[in-house]
Amino acid sequence: MERLINMASFAEVVDAGGLSAAADKLNCSRAVISKRLGALERDFGVTLLNRTTRRQSLTEAGQTLYAHCRRILDEMNSAETQLHEFSTSPRGTLRVSAPYSYGARVLSKRLPEFLQRYPDIRMELQLADQLADLAGTSVDIAVRLTDNPAPGLVARKLVDVPYIVCASPGYLAQQGTPSHPRDLLQHNCLYYVGGILQTPWHFDGPDGHSAVEVQGSLTVNSVDVLRDAVIGGLGIVAISRYHLTEELADGRVVELLGDYRLPERAIYLMTLPDRLLPAKTRAFIDFLWQRGDPAQG
Repeated sequence: MERLINMASFAEVVDAGGLSAAADKLNCSRAVISKRLGALERDFGVTLLNRTTRRQSLTEAGQTLYAHCRRILDEMNSAETQLHEFSTSPRGTLRVSAPYSYGARVLSKRLPEFLQRYPDIRMELQLADQLADLAGTSVDIAVRLTDNPAPGLVARKLVDVPYIVCASPGYLAQQGTPSHPRDLLQHNCLYYVGGILQTPWHFDGPDGHSAVEVQGSLTVNSVDVLRDAVIGGLGIVAISRYHLTEELADGRVVELLGDYRLPERAIYLMTLPDRLLPAKTRAFIDFLWQRGDPAQG
């Protein structure tokens, strides 16, 4: 670093036409500039400037070094300009990790608008239900549905995600409609293995807390499979509302037990701590904030 400073000072002496002029431009004393030049000449073992009381001129070695110094400084200035653009203008490759179901049901609908709004951003979307190792990968931001954000990361809560109990009208016509959580014991309940709503299902309602050990013909580690199963009339599921937004609206599934509330999760946007977020990441966070509730599409 010291040599780089000395080289920059040498180039400034050449450009300014003298030690005094260079010192004024660099806001330091003439003695400091002279000391830097002397150190540079000792490092390379050559004389860089022929100096008299009236004028100075570059030696052949000085001309060679100046050409290299100028290229280095021009590259540094160019890098500074480009990096400044990264911090102020959304651009570059944005790497996002998200749960498969959320990416397929929510982000897939929102990305066209985001990428059209920011044409200088190229996105790499990685869908996986496991939390990406942000420190060990090049992922910029992880979108996660959780009730317990991972420690060691900056977790920005985007929105709460309500969970609902629902079934198809066809299933209810055949099996009846439960009016209390305990009625679920008489129904075919389908649930996600390893999820927040694996058995028992916990409810809070007018008569307090209920924990129901549901049973059914299907347990699976795919929310999309559960979604298709409930639409197909196989049974009752507890699922995040955004997975069935369209189906609830058009009547293919019906929400049940409206007076009873299931545990909620939230969608978090996670980034590494102690980092200045580039403009591309800030733009994505702001965009999702503007779009709000995923259940609204």
